[in-house]
Amino acid sequence: MTMALQERIFAGTGAIKADLALIGGTVANVNTKELRNDDIAIKDGIIVGIGDISDKIGDDTNTIDITGKFVSPGLIDGHVHFESSMLTLTRFAMAAIKHGTTGMVIDPHEIANVLGVKGVELVLREIEDLPSSIFVMIPSCVPSSDLETSGAVLDAPTVAHLLYQDGVIGLGEVMDFPGVIGADPEKLEMIEEALFLGKRADGHCPGLVGSDLAGYLCAGISSDHESLTYEEAIEKARMGMAVLLREGSAAKCLHEFIPRLVEEGVALDNFFFVADDRHPGDLIDGYMDTHVRTAIELGIAPIDAISMCTINTARHYRIDHLTGSIAIGRRADILILDDLEKFAIDEVFVRGTTGVSPKPTYPAEVFDTVRSGRIHPESLYIKSETDAEVNVILAIPDQIFTDWRVERLHPEGGILHPDPARDILSIATIERHGKGGSIGRGFVSGFGVKGGAFAQTIAHDSHNIIVVGTNFEDMALCANEIRRLRGGIVVAYDGEVMGSIALPFAGLLSASSIESVNTKLSYLHALMREIGCVLPSPFMTLSFLALPVIPRLKLTDMGLVDVERHEIVDVVRV
Repeated sequence: MTMALQERIFAGTGAIKADLALIGGTVANVNTKELRNDDIAIKDGIIVGIGDISDKIGDDTNTIDITGKFVSPGLIDGHVHFESSMLTLTRFAMAAIKHGTTGMVIDPHEIANVLGVKGVELVLREIEDLPSSIFVMIPSCVPSSDLETSGAVLDAPTVAHLLYQDGVIGLGEVMDFPGVIGADPEKLEMIEEALFLGKRADGHCPGLVGSDLAGYLCAGISSDHESLTYEEAIEKARMGMAVLLREGSAAKCLHEFIPRLVEEGVALDNFFFVADDRHPGDLIDGYMDTHVRTAIELGIAPIDAISMCTINTARHYRIDHLTGSIAIGRRADILILDDLEKFAIDEVFVRGTTGVSPKPTYPAEVFDTVRSGRIHPESLYIKSETDAEVNVILAIPDQIFTDWRVERLHPEGGILHPDPARDILSIATIERHGKGGSIGRGFVSGFGVKGGAFAQTIAHDSHNIIVVGTNFEDMALCANEIRRLRGGIVVAYDGEVMGSIALPFAGLLSASSIESVNTKLSYLHALMREIGCVLPSPFMTLSFLALPVIPRLKLTDMGLVDVERHEIVDVVRV
């Protein structure tokens, strides 16, 4: 280690010559908010010179002329669950690099809910072979609630153990904000351990304001990405929270929040960009570069928009000594831009190189996590002998929270059937981890589907099987096909499986390429449109209908959950 540090010092002084020199570009210096005509010298993936680097160039230095181009730090996603892409971490990271995202703060919450501590350790090992600057937040709520059955539990001692691992920079989103406000000993133990180590504790508190928010912040939690309104977000910022502006495949806020921030002249130092969840098709089209472009289009100056996707993120997570800026001693994660205003990326350097493609291997047990029993149509029935008022989940386009409807249904043969003519579909969440096979049953509206059924093993956060349909036969068919595939997404119609994607890695991920996964997903989206679905991202929306920590009404394997009251409610209203 001493020799490596000595070599770095000597490279800085010019005694050791650079491997790579980028000459003639205009650098977006996010430390000083300046655009400067500076050359850059790189040695062993580290920036060792900025400005006049003539003394650092030797006979073997690869010198690249980028005159007329702009230079930006590599972009950072400040909070992402890579699992939502349905890709392995390696495939996700390599796809992200193509769009200039060279750094990520990941919360492997989904893997942890299925595979537990072994899943988190698997992720940490995979990161070692990746070129990207990837940092891990340890999941704090596995499961997210006591109103669902997960595949694993991460208790306080386990979380504390993981917080000490290399590559870990903090405690992941603390979704149980009622537990924090109520001083739940286990949650406080996790937070205290993270703070003791000088690491961050991420927040997750939709709708939390006033004194309850103050109590949550007093616990030491420092960020949030779940503000439901601009007013809520700005209150959190004024209280000292870092506000993570999210633009993912399901939840989006940039077009609502940024114009208000610009109009009101709010300082942007404590705001940065996150995706949270991203589907493969969206990842093919772009990643954090789309956040930067959108911010510029909405009125934020290019240097500030770049800062919100680089140095702001790095400073908050205390990793700015490693990445987040074009600065001496930092990793050479660098973007060459053809156009600053359009943020048009020409080339991406990750630690000073343009091409690395690792090929990890995975243990067999990660492909054996769907252990549900066979499902019969009658397993999904909701019974009633008389007309009944029922609680109905209302799915909302591009949002992960839901609303709540009350509808009246007439039973047939003592069974309450879905009524697709009124956009009332049956929904069930089926425990799939081999822990009893409990089934939560209910009704959902908002999809607009006229026939058939669809199901998946992506169901935040415990990732049980979630299935929606117009009839119980197709719903059962979907659930059983998912068991055969060892996880995935299935669409069925009139007793026939119409299409599917196998996701055998923890029931969440495919080992295939992003192009292959996206082609299959695009086909499934087309099938969904054919059966009447009106939602733009139905599978992403479906994945959040089992999440019992995001308002308002959700369905877990234990039943229908009133999130705001944190209790199970009957489907049939009494």
